[in-house]
Parts: sequence; C-alpha cells; structure tokens
Amino acid sequence: RLKSPDDFRILEYILQDEQWFWDQQSYEADLKRIGDRGAPQFFFRRSPIQGLFIENMGFEKTIYAMNDYPEIVNHYVEVATRADDALYEVLCSSPVPILNFGENIDAHMDPPSIWNEYLIPYYRKRTEQFKQAGKFVHIHVDGAMKPLLPHLRSCPWDGIEAATPLPQGDVTLEELKEAMGDLVLLDGIPAVYFLPNYPVETLIDCVKRLVELFYPRLILGISDEIPPNGQIERVKLVGELVQELK
Repeated sequence: RLKSPDDFRILEYILQDEQWFWDQQSYEADLKRIGDRGAPQFFFRRSPIQGLFIENMGFEKTIYAMNDYPEIVNHYVEVATRADDALYEVLCSSPVPILNFGENIDAHMDPPSIWNEYLIPYYRKRTEQFKQAGKFVHIHVDGAMKPLLPHLRSCPWDGIEAATPLPQGDVTLEELKEAMGDLVLLDGIPAVYFLPNYPVETLIDCVKRLVELFYPRLILGISDEIPPNGQIERVKLVGELVQELK
C-alpha cells in the first residue's frame, strides 16, 4: 500500500507498464458452463480514487493525501485514467454485453462532494465509451446511499446494482424508485431477509413490493450476497414467488 507521497510515482509506473488482452477461450468456456442460467457480465478495476480508498492506500490515508498534497493525488488520477485507456479498449472490443463498475460505492466514503468531483467525471467518460461500443453498463452501490439519491442519474448508465433498502441499507424502496426513475435495478432484496431471525412473510412482502415498483426495469436478486448463515430455501422461495407473480 502507498505510505508516502513518493509512493505514488511507483504505482503510476506500474499502471503505465501494464498490458491487457482478451482471453476468448476462457470466455467461451464460461459461457458453456453457465448456459442459459444468466447473461455474461464483467466487473473490472475500480476508478482511480475508489481504488485508492479500497485497495492501494486506504480511506483515511487517501483523505489526508487529498488534503495535504492534492497536486500529487490529482496527478495520479490523470496518470491512472490514461493508463486505464488500454483496459477499456479491450473491454469495449470484447463480446461481453454487460459491464459493471464494481466500485462498492458507500455514501459514507463517497459523499456527493467526492462523487461529483472525482468519480462522476471518470464514470461519464467510461460509460460513453461503453455506449459507443454497444454495451449495457451499471454500477455497484452496496453501501449507504441516501445522500447520493439525487445524483444517481448524473451518468448515462443503464442501472444500479446491489442497492440495499432498509432495514439493511438507509433508503426505502419508494425513495430508491423515485431517485432511479427508469434505471434498471439489479438485486434489491436486503440480504438480511434470508436470515432465520427475519419472518419469511417479510421477505415475501419485500419481493412483491420490488416487483410492483420496478418491474420490468428489474433484475431481482440479493443485495448483495446471501449471508453465510442465510437459508438457501428462501432463495428457492423467491424464485417460486416470482413465477407466481408473472
């Protein structure tokens, strides 16, 4: 991890020295293994600032760096963005139809000030590339999101993935729908509803409300993973319920 201002130069060198290529053989093997159970999608390296927060420096140290030596951080963002061009060229030319900004957005870490200054310009640039290549694109927002609700449509992506409503998240389904408009919701069921201490009826009511509010702009799933002690029988129940709601 980066520990000092000088370390940024090392990471910049590494990023600029990368090469990217497409492995068609592995992709075709994955398609064969999955069959008709789902559509292929990819997530890939996080945007420069989000990558610093989560992977390369840590949230607290990055915030201090943005305040103490902003010119170094801004230079890094410029270099990392240019270095990502090669990755995005490969993604755009690939046969994958759906691409996912696997950012793990959380409004506690990515408030509107950081979202608008550092993240959205990058997302817009890359989303426009994807759109020109005929791709669908969405972003993974699996943390707190209430402060970001007015900003969810500030980029021309197709959907929001893993948005988590109450009681696990900080928004209601109704607030989420109002903010998203005609964006596609991917997932949407709070993962805690698959735990044995939550009544099955609560899960059923949530699924029905999700379908009522978001269908047909809905790819129903768990926001964002079933817990280790979750009841797999409830996953089957959701599938059966959706069939009944058709």
